[in-house]
Amino acid sequence: MQFKWARSLKFKIALIFSIGLAIAFTINLYIAIKTIYIQKVEDAESVLKHVLIESTDEYITTLLNPSSDVSFLYTIPHNKMILSDSEVNGLRFVISANPHRTNDTLIVSSIKLSNNYYLNAISDYKKIDSNTHKYCQKLLLRYIVSLLIVLFIIIFMLDFYMKPLELLAIKTRTWKRESPFDLALNDASSEIKEVSTAFEALVRRLEGYRQKEAELFKEAAHELKTPLALMRSRLDVYENSAHYDKEKFIVDLGHDIERLTRELKNVLFLESSDFEEAHSIEIIQILKTLENKMDILIQRKGLRLKLPNKAFSVVVSEKLLFKVLSALLENAITYAKENSTVEIGCDPLERTLWIGNQIGNEKYLFSSKIGEKILKRLSHEIGFEYSIQQDEAYFRIELVFMSR
Repeated sequence: MQFKWARSLKFKIALIFSIGLAIAFTINLYIAIKTIYIQKVEDAESVLKHVLIESTDEYITTLLNPSSDVSFLYTIPHNKMILSDSEVNGLRFVISANPHRTNDTLIVSSIKLSNNYYLNAISDYKKIDSNTHKYCQKLLLRYIVSLLIVLFIIIFMLDFYMKPLELLAIKTRTWKRESPFDLALNDASSEIKEVSTAFEALVRRLEGYRQKEAELFKEAAHELKTPLALMRSRLDVYENSAHYDKEKFIVDLGHDIERLTRELKNVLFLESSDFEEAHSIEIIQILKTLENKMDILIQRKGLRLKLPNKAFSVVVSEKLLFKVLSALLENAITYAKENSTVEIGCDPLERTLWIGNQIGNEKYLFSSKIGEKILKRLSHEIGFEYSIQQDEAYFRIELVFMSR
């Protein structure tokens, strides 16, 4: 049998608080009983001392010794009156050469007589133990009642203050994509509001990425339809026409495949979204990392990569910035003219970064239609504006980062 309520946060908080409160009550009860017990023993000693003083002053007229009869002390009216309302039990009067001492079984009070003997008044703990036990029971009952009352108050308060969590769960379960997303909780505590705000931000972020992804693949489907349709048409023409030259067909189909590959690369560039939080990044460090990563490609084409002497820092997602700069530099190197220079320039005052190179024969990723759409979308997410300058001989893309 499973008790779902036992797994709830409300039950666990109440349980922990109950255990803590019970421990506090137990310690308090022990200290109270111990204090009362000690006080009763001291009171009994005081009563015995008073009885001895009154007896020696008023009723003892002869010298007493260990063999003397002291039974008359038990019948003194004043002693009876004092002892009846005290914790003294089983009173005995003993005369000895040395005073008796209080121990675990007896309470003793002594007074020295004029003949150097000691008159001892002795009591046991029976009455003190009985009265302390009764008081302990009463106090324990009150503590239990108090604990139950406090628990009911705690459960009520927890139920009241944790209602917003239940409301948050209901809003999340009943929310539909076409409805406006709202997780605002007006009457919640600051901790629950913080959870609600963080959760709402996460869901909005997920929705943003989902929408961007949907738009991206919608655009991709539109862009990929053309090369696929062309390939299908060429196959039909080649199959049904005896005049379609085989070599021309192979060349045309190769161009179509290259175009399709290029558009697929554009789509896969943003196949996943990065959830890394933004923090300060030194651009020069990313550029040096990219230089080492692309060293083989640079050498293969006989290129020279020129890095800036000074750069600046930006507050962005490092993975996303690395992805963008890596794509831009890779395209500049891949499509640059052999044995030329790829230059990366930087203006720290204007917070500007540019990549330029002499143009080869290929089409650039970020000069294509879908490539520009990707760059436009990323510019808002990372926080930069871009511009592309291109002529027959030279290609340059420039990024201007906004201050944050």
